[in-house]
Amino acid sequence: MVTVSCTVLNRIDLLINYYSFVIDIVEVHFNGDADSAIDVPRPEEDRTTAVSKKKDLQEQLKQLSKDLALNKDDTKVTANDRLHQENVKMGRDKYKTLREIRKGNTMRRVDYFENM
Repeated sequence: MVTVSCTVLNRIDLLINYYSFVIDIVEVHFNGDADSAIDVPRPEEDRTTAVSKKKDLQEQLKQLSKDLALNKDDTKVTANDRLHQENVKMGRDKYKTLREIRKGNTMRRVDYFENM
């Protein structure tokens, strides 16, 4: 027969109570399903910038971009600059990455995030 001290049993009981408390909190926030979190506002996904609202500002920005592209010194382009240009060409930005991560179930999101 195995004898266990009272302090060990008390610690085990405390851990069980703690984990059941944590599980209760998770169930409240996720309604019992880890993939259906309570709707939290995500303003970064629905953002509209001043440039996207005003056409004349868009035209000025395009013209400035063209002027800068003509005067750019290609010898001073860094690896990060090239990476950024490639991402812009492919339509990637930080908001798209956030949206991609939030798609699918929890395990896929965790795997996607860990593989980034």
